[in-house]
Amino acid sequence: MNGRERFVRALHREVPDRVPIFETVIHPSVIQGLIPGASYGDFAEAMGLDCVVTSTPSSLYRQEVVGERDGKVLVRTEWGEVRARTAELVPIPIQHPVKTRGDWARYRLPDPSVPGRLQQLEELVARFRGRKAIGMHLHDAFSYPSYIRGMTGLFLKMYEDPGLVGDIVAATVEHNVHMVRNAAAKGADFVLLGDDYGGKSGPLMSPRQFEEFFLPGLVRVVRTAKECGLYVIKHTDGNVYSILGMMVEAGIDAFHPSDPSAGMDIVKVKRLYGDRICVAGGIDCGEPLSHWSVAKLVAEVRRRIRQLAPGGGWLIASSNAIFSSVRPENYGAMIWATRAFGRYDNLDGYVPVPELESRFAFAHL
Repeated sequence: MNGRERFVRALHREVPDRVPIFETVIHPSVIQGLIPGASYGDFAEAMGLDCVVTSTPSSLYRQEVVGERDGKVLVRTEWGEVRARTAELVPIPIQHPVKTRGDWARYRLPDPSVPGRLQQLEELVARFRGRKAIGMHLHDAFSYPSYIRGMTGLFLKMYEDPGLVGDIVAATVEHNVHMVRNAAAKGADFVLLGDDYGGKSGPLMSPRQFEEFFLPGLVRVVRTAKECGLYVIKHTDGNVYSILGMMVEAGIDAFHPSDPSAGMDIVKVKRLYGDRICVAGGIDCGEPLSHWSVAKLVAEVRRRIRQLAPGGGWLIASSNAIFSSVRPENYGAMIWATRAFGRYDNLDGYVPVPELESRFAFAHL
């Protein structure tokens, strides 16, 4: 199988030839640490990733430098919020454009069809169409409202002015629906919906509030994707056990990552929902990917293969993203170990991967 075939088989909860390799974001420093001078596309080709995904949704919109604070560059995005750049790929929102109903009445959302908006996707399609699964990283119903109002302001308005929250969510969902349709027209195979609903101890809002304010928008975005022939992978950090059933009912094809730092267990999620969705994740981007030895990391990959591979329906990935803190050699070892030990016809038995062994010298492990 090629990468796309392998990936699609897993999304259908079937058994491919080996465990497919998925990742949301790979920090450039990790790419350069493994293959100096490589682009993201070069890296995906050389390492044998089964899918490629556009960068985070924030990268799709123009950013204007507006100042500096505490040594961090401040930028204003097309959404009107001010963000502080850090070492990671997603700048941190610190100021928000809508404080009153008057602000909202004057507010204009970015045009989803601006030329060049989907340039990253077009480049990936031109290079990988038919060979690797190609994903578009988008939002669904929560992130943009929180950028526009600020998270605290948004939550307060759920009580003080629920109509305003409903209007903001509806408008941003309409934008996201257009983005999904545009991505399908450009040749995407799936959308990755990156809105984070959870915190360490549970969802950021009550299940009732999620169902009232955000679930309808998620359903609309998912339904649009399906109408366009796209698969849907839903990402959210945090402990979201109490609302995960609603996400499954919305029609998603896969859930990522079952956040271990928030007490979620991907094995449990597969047991609960594996007859309806594919699960993605399994390798903690905290201690294991960022600090463990290569040998210990490889042993962890082999353990997860034994737990999660049987029966199919699993995409191996990190528990969030490949951040700048991840040791490049550990991520390289994760990919090598998946390809070497994740073959379904010889599950957890060794299969040579000469192009990686010669490049990264993992064969002795």
